[in-house]
Amino acid sequence: MRFSHTDLRILEQLAQGTTDIKTIATHLQKSDKQIYASSQKLKTKNILDLFNGNLEPKKIPHITLLLRLLKNHPNLTTIISGSGLTIFSHLIIPKKVTDIVQETGVSKSVVYDTIQKCLLISMVKKTADNTYMINQDIWPDLQEFLHALNIYDETTDPRVPANSRIYYKNNKEILFSNNSTLDATQTGFSAYEQYGLKLLLPTIYYYLPKKTISKKDVFIHSLKITEKENNIRHLTYISLFYVKYINELTDVKHPLLDNIKQILQGKHIKGYPSLEEIQEKANVYDIRL
Repeated sequence: MRFSHTDLRILEQLAQGTTDIKTIATHLQKSDKQIYASSQKLKTKNILDLFNGNLEPKKIPHITLLLRLLKNHPNLTTIISGSGLTIFSHLIIPKKVTDIVQETGVSKSVVYDTIQKCLLISMVKKTADNTYMINQDIWPDLQEFLHALNIYDETTDPRVPANSRIYYKNNKEILFSNNSTLDATQTGFSAYEQYGLKLLLPTIYYYLPKKTISKKDVFIHSLKITEKENNIRHLTYISLFYVKYINELTDVKHPLLDNIKQILQGKHIKGYPSLEEIQEKANVYDIRL
């Protein structure tokens, strides 16, 4: 979720108890039209409602916590605007700068600069292994808000139907599942049939924006799906897909794949299919391990 600086200043006004557009416009030295336009965008994001020139924030956990945060720390409007909030939402657990860049799609320079600013006010702390995370000892209210935001963000997005399950998303793309036929690109396990692995699935896996995606994309998407929907069946079919197209997937890096490679060498790992189980399925699809 992204907010402009003006968006956050409007929310900070709401946190202070100012709700009418005219007064907010005066406080922020903006025109009524500017505040109204920003309020409409916030309404579209399900942040607030607009009634007869007055704004009313939604009674949703992450909105309530954000208003409390802005009331106590109004200067945060600058640092969490733009891509700031996107970066912070990935710092609930320790992350390297490169991990944040990959997960958010935000440029390395922006991520690094944001973290450096946060280090100066102890909002973020650096750990011994050169990772960064929210300093919850000093900023517990920020940590609480980010947890609530992540829960909301992982389950809701205006690009997909409300009954969808979301596995991964950023501002440019989203990976999700839904039981209905949708105008989106089928991917992950739903696209395995295109590559010789026909599966019976309880749902359909999709990718937006709708476009032609590569074999590697399909494979990476199945790994991302399995991060959230981990089961042995998924891991078995990922193993088969990897073995069948290993020459085209050698540069794919993922912890699940690292474990699968060990299993293909005969190692037993709890929660993963055994080599014998993979071999049994490989025989069905005429795949040589």
